[in-house]
Amino acid sequence: MNKLILLFLFLVSILPGTIDDDCSAVYSRATYALSHSKKALKAHNFDHQVYYSGKTLEAYKKIADGMKECDCVNATELILDITMDAKKAADPVDWARGRYYSKKVYLNTQELITILDLWAESHE
Repeated sequence: MNKLILLFLFLVSILPGTIDDDCSAVYSRATYALSHSKKALKAHNFDHQVYYSGKTLEAYKKIADGMKECDCVNATELILDITMDAKKAADPVDWARGRYYSKKVYLNTQELITILDLWAESHE
């Protein structure tokens, strides 16, 4: 009986934190995407730029999945826009177009992280 009560209390104690944990995962993935988008910008050849942009796109797919459990609605539309740009950066027409979209993804990812920071501050 005591074990059931302890299990119940443990489960109840972790339930309120699940939304914050999911948003923390989105934040973590966004910083990962920022890192790869920065590497794409610093790449000195086309193949590396495409590779790191692909990694950024993978991160944004995971971010979109994580947003299903996170209630930071201010970030949803921005994430969709960045994902579209990340697709264009990962499969560019040429070097210049790839760098253009990589830079756009990098700058918008910084904005996304700021939005997530502000959301986290308002939910403390």
